[in-house]
Amino acid sequence: MTGLPGLIDDLLRLAAAAGVSATVAVEPTAVRRYWSRAPLVIVGMDRAAACVAAGLPPRPRLVLAGGDVDDGRVWSTGARLGADHVVFLPEAELWLMDAFGASGGPPRGRSAATLGVVSGRRGSGASTVAVSLAIAGLCHELTTVLVDADPRGGGLGPAFSQLLPMVDSSHLFRRGTPPPAPPPREAAARADARPASARTPWRRSANAPERGDLTVMSWDPRAGHVLSPSAMATVLGSVDPATDLTIVDLPWQQDPAATLALGSCETALVVLRADPHSVATADRVCAAVRDRCADVRAVVRRDSAGSLAPAEVSRTLGVPLAGVVGVADIPVPRTSPGRGTGGPATSPSLIGEHLLAGLGILGGRVTRPGCPQ
Repeated sequence: MTGLPGLIDDLLRLAAAAGVSATVAVEPTAVRRYWSRAPLVIVGMDRAAACVAAGLPPRPRLVLAGGDVDDGRVWSTGARLGADHVVFLPEAELWLMDAFGASGGPPRGRSAATLGVVSGRRGSGASTVAVSLAIAGLCHELTTVLVDADPRGGGLGPAFSQLLPMVDSSHLFRRGTPPPAPPPREAAARADARPASARTPWRRSANAPERGDLTVMSWDPRAGHVLSPSAMATVLGSVDPATDLTIVDLPWQQDPAATLALGSCETALVVLRADPHSVATADRVCAAVRDRCADVRAVVRRDSAGSLAPAEVSRTLGVPLAGVVGVADIPVPRTSPGRGTGGPATSPSLIGEHLLAGLGILGGRVTRPGCPQ
């Protein structure tokens, strides 16, 4: 309940990111019929006095959204209102996301599956796995969204280039330059120079090849290397309810924006190499990820003959094993004398297909004929 446009926008954005519906009211007469039965009520400081004057009855899970932490009236108003909590934005965004998620409100069109991909240690290849998951979703006719949530990393461009070496994917992450026409049967994307929102550094680029649909959402490097929780909530809230699969490529060192994104993921995949140093680092990463996502699984890369056994890595981390990636599973360009570079030797969707099938998202369908080569 508030009449402040900025606060309304923030609360609706957080509710959408948490996957719940929200009703907005300005006057106590309008809110009275929702007051007792709504699982959560948030009152803006601008309407708190009106609620007190209207004699609305006490209720649990009542939150007052204050405007200024230094305004002493906020605390006395909260006491008169009978609020359980007094919060201030943007500092309380993570708390409000949890409150919305725990409210038990009706779902508001969440994606069929939302996966977070996290590096257990820097350089583990999580972005490559995230892109392979997206390509697999595209290949299996799933409407897919891939979100790059790691502004300190190298971006998704190198992973696209590695998996689809015949496609110049650099235009995905550059403003103002028209992309080349996509080659036949290749999963190239068309760049969109407009920002997804005036309040967020994200941009969208849509991909509509013969199968499925892929939207890539990346950060604008000109906006700096720190993503705010507000920007992340805006991105997650903007995902179309009809989306089948959402994949979020997350940094290995968690920040507030990444922490918020993890809270929206049904499953988090921690990608790591099968060596002792990587396992030790990934153990701390898994502990942090578990605080926000209940279902955490390991994707183990075996890069050499001396690698630890994947089952041993899984036991050490205390998380289930989602899949194993070997050197042969990373597509490399085929070359022949005098003919230059050809397509990848392995289907770029193969890693992602096996992971999605193991999670039950593909219904057991793997290596479908006609996937991008």
